[in-house]
Amino acid sequence: MQIKLFYGKSKVEVDVPDKNLMAILEPKDTEPLHDVESEIRRSLSSPIASGKIRDIVKPHMKIAVLCDDYTRKTPAHLILPQVLDELKSAGVKQENTKIIIALGTHRVATEQEIIEKVGKDVYEEYELLNHDWKSEGELVDLGKTSSGIPIQINKHVMNSDFVIGVGMIVPHRVSGFSGGSKIIQPGVCGAAATDYTHWLSAQFSGEEILGKINNPVRTEMNRIAEKAKLKFIVNVVLDRFGNICGVFAGNFKETYAYGAKFSRDIYGIEVPERANIVICDCPHPTSIEMWQAAKSIYTADLVVKMKGTIVLLALCPEGVAVEHPDIEHFGYKPYHEVKNLVKEGKIKDLSAAAHMVHVGRVIREKAMCILVSEGIDEKTAKRIGFDYALTFDEALKKALDKHGSNAKIVVMRHASDLLPIIKSESSRI
Repeated sequence: MQIKLFYGKSKVEVDVPDKNLMAILEPKDTEPLHDVESEIRRSLSSPIASGKIRDIVKPHMKIAVLCDDYTRKTPAHLILPQVLDELKSAGVKQENTKIIIALGTHRVATEQEIIEKVGKDVYEEYELLNHDWKSEGELVDLGKTSSGIPIQINKHVMNSDFVIGVGMIVPHRVSGFSGGSKIIQPGVCGAAATDYTHWLSAQFSGEEILGKINNPVRTEMNRIAEKAKLKFIVNVVLDRFGNICGVFAGNFKETYAYGAKFSRDIYGIEVPERANIVICDCPHPTSIEMWQAAKSIYTADLVVKMKGTIVLLALCPEGVAVEHPDIEHFGYKPYHEVKNLVKEGKIKDLSAAAHMVHVGRVIREKAMCILVSEGIDEKTAKRIGFDYALTFDEALKKALDKHGSNAKIVVMRHASDLLPIIKSESSRI
């Protein structure tokens, strides 16, 4: 069977033997919203567990509107104008509103990426800032959470009276789902808090976190968001084509929970059993670098058999992880090895350490992963823990040679966002 898979912004057609193909997994078809503007307006006028922005905000207030970055497909250019209109209706002066790109620990967004994200009019009319997670002078120290996580928050956020978050909700390996309090942690935090929450997630398997609405990491993120005065969110759920199919606005905890359930209904896909070989793609923007592309490995983990093989098509034009060089230096490793490197002080970037574990648990301990990539060369790929192939056909041949002519294959399209659910195993909550 010829199957089209994403390879960055493009698609490639691959051949998979019919006799081996057990399933093609992709997000469910769902009806996109026909009138997106009206639905955004409706969600803002009937918020979840909250009053309307225009009724809560006072004219004298300083407002911080946080927006996710170029690694997410959130169509903020459709959402922000209506959020900003709500603020105007409350009498807030335009100069008292700042829009902050919540980068987490990602690289700085380019001017073009910001324009594409927020829209040209918003870009020209409002003050826009990239979150600077590396600069101590741009952060405010809030002490620690009750569980001991150190918190530093963007000073522009903390100097505001009211904080609004704009983002999207999909399954996520670190926090269960994206969205909600994630716009604060890691969105506008310093590295320390992000290190702690990510390292916490590394202590759990993918099955224990990915697709779980409530989990230990989300609890910590919520605590940090409360300290950062996150009052209101507008989160969307997109279909596989990037169209909005659900809009959720209101209090960040309750709104996130509603949106995550909706997202799970779209991205949670049942498969009869685990496969010997899992083939997964990596659509843009998760194809930018392995830091993002690894999301497809996390979802493949939920489907592949022990000692199985993952074939990953990931363009990765920016390489392994621009902002986290420890990953390329040390490579992907099991938890106990990374833990020792952290204990010995050889790795101080705990976010990178967590990422090493998340990937290492899969490609070092569970399954071989054959990488097909133009952005990561064979030498680098093998050094950090992957097998490598120049083409998909070469990768599939390697996998079939290993598992035999009767190997069962699952293909995952839009793999980075999927939430595979094995029918014979316990259901997710």
